[in-house]
Amino acid sequence: MEDEIYLSDIFRVLWKNRYMIIGIFAIFVLVAGVVSFAVMSPSYRSSAIVALGNYGEPIYTSQDSAMAIMESDEYMLDVIDQLDFEVPPEEFRSLKEGIEIEPVKGSSSLLMISAVRKEKQEGKEIVDTMIRLFGERSENSYNRQQKILSDSLASTEMRLETTELDLGQTREVLMEIIEYGSGTPTMDIELRISRTLDYLQSGESRRSTLLDRELELEKQLTLLRHLEVVQETREPVAPIESKRVVIVAVAGMLGLMVGIMAAFLREGLRRPVK
Repeated sequence: MEDEIYLSDIFRVLWKNRYMIIGIFAIFVLVAGVVSFAVMSPSYRSSAIVALGNYGEPIYTSQDSAMAIMESDEYMLDVIDQLDFEVPPEEFRSLKEGIEIEPVKGSSSLLMISAVRKEKQEGKEIVDTMIRLFGERSENSYNRQQKILSDSLASTEMRLETTELDLGQTREVLMEIIEYGSGTPTMDIELRISRTLDYLQSGESRRSTLLDRELELEKQLTLLRHLEVVQETREPVAPIESKRVVIVAVAGMLGLMVGIMAAFLREGLRRPVK
């Protein structure tokens, strides 16, 4: 029963070595405080919200695809090259980790792009360049879709104009037939009137279909959107809340654990070997 440890013994050891435990705890907290508050420089976050286009090109209009493109190393290297930043290879990963691209909750087309940097202006420049570069890369796809719709609309308007001209001429012919046969209507006149009315009805149906098509194409062109900045990037006013408090708290917990372990180790070394 000599090896049993009682709770009272534990408290006795802790109380006996309380000054050492407090001292180790204080040293850890002090060192963490100096490192986090004096050595660690503040960081600034710059953010912008963009709306992806709706021109039917999944590579540039899908949130997942757009995020994959902007998070790629090749894309970030292009951004750095356009900004003419001097980023050593060993710092590239750190720069990339400071950039966040995430979908806006509740939206299938909005993305928030953020950059955390030590310099206020750098973050804003990175975000602005990322948006501009993505817009430039996707512009050809947008222009191609816009041209397809514009050409379709022009073709529809031309066909509509031809159909309306044809309907006008058919109505004139119908009036001439009616006037010609008004005195002595014959079977031949009635047949020609019937066929002309059928042709007019068919033409009106084509005209109605073309009008619907024209309205639909005009609507698509009006609603067609390229990449748009919903919330512009602004130079941050104050630094972001750092993890200084967390660092100090973790250091305090670690110091307390080390102090307690040191207390029991010290007490164990003091006991005579039997």
